[in-house]
Amino acid sequence: ASFKEDVIFVALGKDVKECQSVLMWALHNSGGKKICILHVHQPAQKMPMMGTKVSINLVDPNQVKAYHDGERQEMLTILGKYLLICAKSGVQADKLWNENLSIEKGIVELILKNGIQWLVMGGAA
Repeated sequence: ASFKEDVIFVALGKDVKECQSVLMWALHNSGGKKICILHVHQPAQKMPMMGTKVSINLVDPNQVKAYHDGERQEMLTILGKYLLICAKSGVQADKLWNENLSIEKGIVELILKNGIQWLVMGGAA
């Protein structure tokens, strides 16, 4: 889907408390533009097993798939929380996400693929 110039994309991470101020800033400064939450999901490369973290390369592929599916569900729940914050502020928002091991590359990919012109980001740690 191609988006028009009247949409502000807000890049948010998985920590809702940490990202809420960026979202609130975008909501207050949107100037009537629509809001779309942008998120890059990083599938885990290690997963918890027997009290430690094990590389997914050493784990049964079915277990890895189940773990990644669980992570994806958690990510969709987080995006739902962001949409709820927007709704409580009286703004109808959309979400756009992809998966990439690099958040930076994932954001660039989303920008290029969707012709994004307005992007709000917080300061990365």
